[in-house]
Amino acid sequence: MVEHGALTVIGLKWVPSFAQGQVRDHRVRWALREVGWEYEVELIDGAHMTTPTYRAEHPFGQVPLLREDGRVTLFESGGIVLDIAERTGRMLPSDKNQRALAKCWTYAALNSVEPFLLELFFADMMIEDKEVARGYRPHAEKFARDRLDKLSVALGDRDWLVGDEFSIADLMTASVSKVSENSGLINDFPNLAAWRERCFARPAFRDSIAEQLAEYERHGPADMGWDQDPTKN
Repeated sequence: MVEHGALTVIGLKWVPSFAQGQVRDHRVRWALREVGWEYEVELIDGAHMTTPTYRAEHPFGQVPLLREDGRVTLFESGGIVLDIAERTGRMLPSDKNQRALAKCWTYAALNSVEPFLLELFFADMMIEDKEVARGYRPHAEKFARDRLDKLSVALGDRDWLVGDEFSIADLMTASVSKVSENSGLINDFPNLAAWRERCFARPAFRDSIAEQLAEYERHGPADMGWDQDPTKN
């Protein structure tokens, strides 16, 4: 077991229902559980993310952060997950070429897949003007579908994206695909739907999501400094 300092994952006290299960600290929790590293959780509110102290740790005032005693604080879920994998030698193929590909997929998930799925999510869940949303949605779905189609072709009939075992390529890409859950678009690609189900059946994933959702259940808008759920104005 690789030695490490005491770990703390920084997440949010609460988010509206449409975002629950989507906040990216679940990726860090998932990775830590996959490698067997215990961690604490610190939950913050919106005001805390704007403080100079917090911005010194996360320049963009977001979550997650991973604090570790005796080590620099890390921000951005992809960077944190990759660091965990590299330090432990877990979730990365042993073959150097496959290992390099797994890292490529980590970046592809965040840069070539997630932005397009987010556009569809915004059309369905975030755009308040419903007429604007209806007009924009076909364009958003077109590009999201194109990305999922390319991902489906890349996966083919394999169980995992890279090599013969689950890796950070799967963790990050499956996590990114969660944002498409509301649309159900991934179900049009049976191999992707089955692959994502394999990823989400992993105990580390199930436990990380359950932990995050339980935290939201214990809190509400007031804990974020809001008078009410901002989606119910």
